Amino acid sequence: MIKKKAFLGLREPNVRYWPCNSGLLKERTIEYAMKCKCEGGGFCFYQLEEPNTSDTYYGLSILNLSGVDFRDDNTVDYLKNMQEEDGSYSSIYLAYYSIKGLLLLKEKPKYDPREYILKNVGIYNVDSLPKGILSIFKPMFYLVELCFGFKIKLDDNIKNKVVNFIFHFKKDDNGFGNNDSTLIETSQALSILNWLDYPIDSLEVEEFIKKCENPIYGFSNIPNTAPSFIEHIYAGAVASALLAYKPRYLNQCTKFIMECQNNNGGFSRSSHGISTLENTYYAVRSLLLLSALKRHEQNLSPS
Repeated sequence: MIKKKAFLGLREPNVRYWPCNSGLLKERTIEYAMKCKCEGGGFCFYQLEEPNTSDTYYGLSILNLSGVDFRDDNTVDYLKNMQEEDGSYSSIYLAYYSIKGLLLLKEKPKYDPREYILKNVGIYNVDSLPKGILSIFKPMFYLVELCFGFKIKLDDNIKNKVVNFIFHFKKDDNGFGNNDSTLIETSQALSILNWLDYPIDSLEVEEFIKKCENPIYGFSNIPNTAPSFIEHIYAGAVASALLAYKPRYLNQCTKFIMECQNNNGGFSRSSHGISTLENTYYAVRSLLLLSALKRHEQNLSPS
């Protein structure tokens, strides 16, 4: 059994947790990310001069997790210019990717975004979310993470509303979701509650995570379903790290991820697909989390 205290540093893995003998994999991944950089600033996964904030955030995250000391003034300007003069953004998603990207570059937005962030933290109707969204918690996840990153303290009333909102979607199987529990939604629910200092170890969510484990892929989004995709492995890795749980099929997770890497060094959702910066980020962070889980289990074993 892994001791919880040993995992305090695993929630934000760094370059030292790259798997052993992964030098070429890491080198190819960095090369792919750099090829997606736009000359005028920002990143674009299909490698044209058409940057967007999500690709820019994922590109910067990949380089950061790979230990690359990246600096590009055009990218700083590109992200800063996403903000309005009153400190707002055209969407929560644009705010998240822009602000998180700037923080990775050790920069701040032009204007203080705290008022905009706080104004948008609140309960929403999940039925109004775009069709096909993978998690009903995505807007809340982005806003609460921004609060955490900016050390914005939510008053108890707002915090309780957010916690109650999350628990409204807790299911009998100890997972979270809209209709049924999913691993992606459960992972994001755990992250939100953890940022709000809720004792997630008391929720017995580990039981749902175990149901999502798959001997072929490592994890599935819903128990006893197939196929799996890289975002499902990522969700399982994040949830496992948050709860200090070592997945039973850790090697299968790693094998699945490695099979998603294409000749250009980027990763796709599965073994057949187009590389994107988002999927490459899921792959890199999953590998780091899984490697960290494996190393700590070895370090804590009595043998």
